[in-house]
Amino acid sequence: MKIVLKWMMPVLLVLFIISCKKGGTTDVPPVVVPDTTKPTISLVDPTASKIITLGTAMHLQMDLNDNVELKSYKVAITKSLKGVTTSDWAYSNTWTIPAGKKSLAVNHNEILVPLTYTGNQVTLGNYDLLITCTDLAGNEATTSVVVVFSK
Repeated sequence: MKIVLKWMMPVLLVLFIISCKKGGTTDVPPVVVPDTTKPTISLVDPTASKIITLGTAMHLQMDLNDNVELKSYKVAITKSLKGVTTSDWAYSNTWTIPAGKKSLAVNHNEILVPLTYTGNQVTLGNYDLLITCTDLAGNEATTSVVVVFSK
């Protein structure tokens, strides 16, 4: 009997230690699925070929969405000359989106189209409006529309 108790105590102790470890937290790290989905841009205004009068603010309205989290959006406006660099007026600005947002409704008049640039009247005609939206993982979506600058 003493021999049985002598061997049973260490076995019970080992079983107790093993059962305590199994009942605690697991050492297996959680599975992280990378975000590879691009955000979406639904541009409402300006529409294609919309006339923008020099010296006025351009209205920008769009909905931005992402499956995880948005980070920022950028608006760039350049003269439509298909790859030719010009000295015409151009615009570029980036807005940071507050943390935790999966969607954002943009509706503002912050982009002023000037009458003059470097002392000359801004060139009339077609301009490319390019919008780029970036999510927290770095995925980017872009959309563009041609607008017309007029007097």
